[in-house]
Amino acid sequence: MSNLLNELANAESKTLRPEILEQLKVISGKIVACDPLISRHTPFERTIQPGAYPVIAWWHEEENCIAGAELKLSESRPVRWEMATVPGQNVEELEEGYIFGYPVDTGLGCFADLKAIEKMDELEEKLQSERGEDFISLYDDLIDDLMTEHDDEWCNAVTDEDAGLNVIIFRSGYGDGFYATYWGIDESGKIVSLVTDFQVI
Repeated sequence: MSNLLNELANAESKTLRPEILEQLKVISGKIVACDPLISRHTPFERTIQPGAYPVIAWWHEEENCIAGAELKLSESRPVRWEMATVPGQNVEELEEGYIFGYPVDTGLGCFADLKAIEKMDELEEKLQSERGEDFISLYDDLIDDLMTEHDDEWCNAVTDEDAGLNVIIFRSGYGDGFYATYWGIDESGKIVSLVTDFQVI
């Protein structure tokens, strides 16, 4: 188990500070964790119940950066963790020291319902159509402004106002890298959490 997950399992941890961001709306039950500005269309194999769930940024107090991000599905406490995989991945086939995860090339990670992340392409096309030659990129023309509202650390990007779909975006620890996400499971075997570890600890 990663050091971050060990810290989250420790109720007395003084290393991490939680910050509740916004609620993530889930309608399909298919969850994506990714760099929202690059590869972004493969959901995890496990699904969750539709609903609205808080996203929590876990700040490393000494490093003053987001060490991990959590999609909190229940108040129940996880007692074990399983690496989140997409179809075709098998944790038992991993060599020791290797992980399944997602690449980050823009210093950002996110949680989103599959339907919400798919809408980002439409949103980008809409902005490009509206702004023409003035359009630079989805980041420059939208995400950057939204991040500025929260000290450039995170944002809530609404991708479909009618359906209330959104993508919660946050800084990925020290920046670019390759990061694993884990399902937290409680004593009854129920999934209660989803956590991305940005390898700060």
